[in-house]
Amino acid sequence: MAALCNARPPEIWPTYTAPDCNIALLPPGYTHDSFEEAGALWKEEGLGKADPRLMLKPGDLTYMSTTSRVFSDWAPPEVSTSQKHEKQPLDRQSVERLLKPVVLSYLRSVEELSAESDAEQCSLSELLIRVRCSEEFPTDVRSHSALDQKRLIKANQKHAQQQASIVGHLEKRGLLDSKYAFIEFGSGKGELSVYVHAAAVAANPDTAPDSHVYLVDRKVFRQKFKADQQDNGVQKTQDHRDSSQQLERINIDIRDFDLASLEGLRATDPLTGNPVLRPIIAYSKHLCGGATDLTLKCLERYQQAGGHIAGVAIALCCHHACRYSMYVDHEYLSTAVASHSTESSQWSHDQRSDFRHLASMTGWAINLSPPVSPGSALEKDSEPAHYSGLSYAQRVCAGHAVKRFLDIGRVRFVRRQLGMDDAELVYYTLRTTSPENLALFATDLKD
Repeated sequence: MAALCNARPPEIWPTYTAPDCNIALLPPGYTHDSFEEAGALWKEEGLGKADPRLMLKPGDLTYMSTTSRVFSDWAPPEVSTSQKHEKQPLDRQSVERLLKPVVLSYLRSVEELSAESDAEQCSLSELLIRVRCSEEFPTDVRSHSALDQKRLIKANQKHAQQQASIVGHLEKRGLLDSKYAFIEFGSGKGELSVYVHAAAVAANPDTAPDSHVYLVDRKVFRQKFKADQQDNGVQKTQDHRDSSQQLERINIDIRDFDLASLEGLRATDPLTGNPVLRPIIAYSKHLCGGATDLTLKCLERYQQAGGHIAGVAIALCCHHACRYSMYVDHEYLSTAVASHSTESSQWSHDQRSDFRHLASMTGWAINLSPPVSPGSALEKDSEPAHYSGLSYAQRVCAGHAVKRFLDIGRVRFVRRQLGMDDAELVYYTLRTTSPENLALFATDLKD
């Protein structure tokens, strides 16, 4: 926080900054309402409008206005009690009303039910028996030699296995090519990108200087990953020493990121002399909740500007952090979550409320490992009553179904909006390695 308190906004914003350009659905009044009128809603949706222009006083920090929206994770000014959105607990009937259509949609998407079946007559408990946690999509755990040294050194293999599998999937799909620009969204310290760059250099030793990697994150990390440190598990090779010259950090919230305006992605067609955008590979290992949706919208804007997305590899996680305003496909959402709005492009307070409840239920899915089936011997006979009326194992299955429902909507968006017809969901690592073990992969290779 100390670093943020000393921050000052730049006099001129970078050319790739376009405020809120990747938000799928802005709340009504967002452009003109004041913080006092809608601050609570903005905060809940991750759209807080805190002002970074701080006037420092002895022992005090004071906001100078309520119109800027740079640091969205800061709390807004106090909102009157009458304006606060109180969370109302759900009763069992409301839980079934919310969950049943979502579970039905999920089961039909993974072909557990036919569209003509009489599943609507089944109870929620009967439907949950059909949920197959971590089994409904293919499992393909891969590896790559770029991480062999790290896997030998590290005692905790979790991150090494995840990173190795992502790099392995990029290799499998022919995406480790220096003709592409690599964009890591939610990059953190940048460790994954170091390995992606090393793998790309190894695959294309003659054209390695053309490979460039951009690390996108809204936070500034003081302890950036250093590829030449032995205790990080990376062998000190020429490939790794050169990587720092080709890794560029972009400190920006993805919601404001206009990728097509990034100078490094602009090029000139050698045949026509016309300006073009470089083809890109987008990837991430930890893109929490709504950040995944913001990234997909960012890619859509890049494509609309004339850019080509050759590949996508995003590990999906933290669905409890999904936000209604950011979710990429409200038309799909409306097929299972009721909305009083006739247009999927219109904000619905009721649908948003239901979405928030569903997002919170996704946390149930990671409470138990290995997954169990409702009614199995692993069920807890003495567990206390839960507000949902569901048993422990039933909640695990319900949470899993909601997570996969949201992910299926993302695949639908990639196929329909990005035109990447081979988009798929794959369990890229074992559940014993991480309960968040699903990834979205898509390719669109052009000559």
